[in-house]
Amino acid sequence: MMKRITSKRGLRLTLSALLISTLALPAHNYVKANEVQTRQSIDAAANINNVSGAIVTVKKDNKNLAYASAEASRNKIKNLIDESVKSKYIPGIVAGGLQNGERWTYASGLASIEDSYPMEPHFSFRVGSVTKTFVAAVVLQLAQEKKLNLDDSVEKWLPGVVKGNGYDGSKVLISQLLNHRSGIASYTDNDFRDITIPQNPYRYYTTTELIDKGLAKPPVFSPGTNFDYSNTNTILAGLIIEKVTGETYAEQIKKRFIDPLRLTGTSVRGSNPLIPGDHARGYNLDRTMKLHDFTEFNPSWGNAAGDMVSTADDLITFMSALLGGELLNDEMMKEMTTGHPSPFGNFGLGILQIKLPNGEYYWAAAGGTHGFSTLAGGPLGGKHIMVLNTNAVGPEVDPNHFKIFDKEFSR
Repeated sequence: MMKRITSKRGLRLTLSALLISTLALPAHNYVKANEVQTRQSIDAAANINNVSGAIVTVKKDNKNLAYASAEASRNKIKNLIDESVKSKYIPGIVAGGLQNGERWTYASGLASIEDSYPMEPHFSFRVGSVTKTFVAAVVLQLAQEKKLNLDDSVEKWLPGVVKGNGYDGSKVLISQLLNHRSGIASYTDNDFRDITIPQNPYRYYTTTELIDKGLAKPPVFSPGTNFDYSNTNTILAGLIIEKVTGETYAEQIKKRFIDPLRLTGTSVRGSNPLIPGDHARGYNLDRTMKLHDFTEFNPSWGNAAGDMVSTADDLITFMSALLGGELLNDEMMKEMTTGHPSPFGNFGLGILQIKLPNGEYYWAAAGGTHGFSTLAGGPLGGKHIMVLNTNAVGPEVDPNHFKIFDKEFSR
């Protein structure tokens, strides 16, 4: 039995240790050159290079050529993951997937750089903005049930909430909240991310407080005219779910997805600072290129935009059901996967389309929050899925996830 990686309390960071990423959508092939130049080594991560992977393999029913080919491809992905954790800025990776009806999970690197505990495939982790995909799926199911219309205005369901400072909720559509074409400014910015949260990580934020922070900034553009990734959008979508159903987005996610799909390692955390179950410690890379432990914090500031926890196996199940059309009918699947141009790729309703080097595409849910980065997705049909989580946030993490996804889905 592996020793559980428990939470450390009383975490605080000073202004000299500013964090560099949170609740962000990773950009494909994004590199911040000035942050990845060769810098002083991270002493605490020195042992990463010597850690080997741990794998849970699927049962072999027969040893045919197709299985042998899949096994060879899987070994290439495992090797790529093993190479990735040699980086001083990537402590450990949890991975999993589904292909040809067979599931696999894998882990490599360190769950704790202080104690050199290895990563394990079953670990729970924060999923950040992958929460947005769950929220979008709830909204789409409500549209499918004729309880709302994606072309309804925000004003119809949240009268008087989006107004003033250049905003008019009657001109913002529900669909524009989900594809980030509303023009509503995000309540998160560099100061909130890097200073406010680290200095008081256990502070509780109300939904109204977060919305007001976003609306205090002027609109980024007129609704429907451009793209801007805004966490305020999903907070509003979560509030609309509550107005329509009489239940919170958390209750609806549990009823519609967590319970029916038996996602036993998945939960909406609300204001609970703990990660349930066995889990790695989560690290942020500061602007001096040092890793800082940021495992425990009050996720209420993420709200519907990013307060969930899950596992690789659960995300495989959810993404397979979603992309396989099990959760939405054909009309709503078309709505979800009708993408608009963005700096990241074509952005649909709560999900992102990525073009592969071979010209094919996959759809992904991506998220980064303090300490953890996640990428989950696959092609439409739900038969080929991959999930990656790294217990760190920094400029090397997201490009590495996309590199592995490119390899997985281009073969």
